[in-house]
Amino acid sequence: MAIKPLTFGIRLRDKGRTVRVQKSEKRGFVVEDAQKGRGTRRRSHGSLGGAVRDAASTWRGRLH
Repeated sequence: MAIKPLTFGIRLRDKGRTVRVQKSEKRGFVVEDAQKGRGTRRRSHGSLGGAVRDAASTWRGRLH
């Protein structure tokens, strides 16, 4: 029986803005912040907890 590694991803979308957390090909996780009319910003994190905190902070930041 084949065993697949656990994968994890988040995608939050609102009015042309998307925040994603994806497993990196190398190690860790990547947070992508894409907004219509702007480039995509990518930030790497060594742990899932750090990536989720960064995504949550970025998502809350869109309100201000």
